[in-house]
Amino acid sequence: MTGEASLLGPIVLAALPPAVRECICAPQWWRDELLGLHVMNGLNELALPDRLDGYRRIDGAQSRQWPRRGHALVHETSIVHSGVSFFGPVLVGPGCELGPHATIYGPTVVESGSYLGPSAEIRRCLLLAGAEVSHMSYVGHSVLGRRVRLGAFFCSAVRNLRRGTVHMMRDGVLADTGEVTIGCVIADETETGVHATIMPGRRIVQTPVVPPNAVITRNC
Repeated sequence: MTGEASLLGPIVLAALPPAVRECICAPQWWRDELLGLHVMNGLNELALPDRLDGYRRIDGAQSRQWPRRGHALVHETSIVHSGVSFFGPVLVGPGCELGPHATIYGPTVVESGSYLGPSAEIRRCLLLAGAEVSHMSYVGHSVLGRRVRLGAFFCSAVRNLRRGTVHMMRDGVLADTGEVTIGCVIADETETGVHATIMPGRRIVQTPVVPPNAVITRNC
C-alpha cells in the first residue's frame, strides 16, 4: 500500500536508502514508534550520484564541526535564493524554495514542494512533500510529514544532556536509541505556532495544531 505519488520519480526513489524510500511512499508512515531512528539510520547511508538528469549539482562547503562531505543535487524547478549553504549530501526535489541564507546539512532529503524560510537551518532531516519551515527555525535529525507547517523560530532539541543518549517511547516504555542526536517526528498536516520547541525523540502524531510558545516534552 502506498501513499501519495512522489514527484521525485522512480529513478530517484530507487536510489534512496530503503528506510527513507518507505517513509516517503507509506500513507501513515508515522505509525512505527521508532520511525525517527530508522530514518536517521537510513539517511546515514545516503549516497548521491555525481549527476542526475533534471538536477543541478552544487558543491557543498566544508565544516570542522560537520564531518559529512558531499554535494547537493537540486531539481531544476526549485528556487535557491542568495546565501543558501549546503554541507554534505543533500537532495532537493521539484518545486521547492530555499529562502535567503537558509542552511542544509546532509545527509538530508527535501521532497517536492517544500519550503525553507530565510535563515532556517536543517540537519540530517527528511522533509516530505509540501513541508514548510518558517524563518529563523532549526530542525535537526527529524522527519517532517507532508504539508507540515512550522511557525517562525521553531526549534527541535536534539540532545538529552542528562542521559547522554536520546530515548524514545516504544510500547509505553522508554527505549534507548543509542544515538546522541535525535530530533522529532511530526505527522502529516500538523501546524505549529511561533516559538514552539520540541524535546528530543518526541512525536507529534495526534495533535494537529501546536500553540505558540509551546514546549513539547511528551508524545502527543
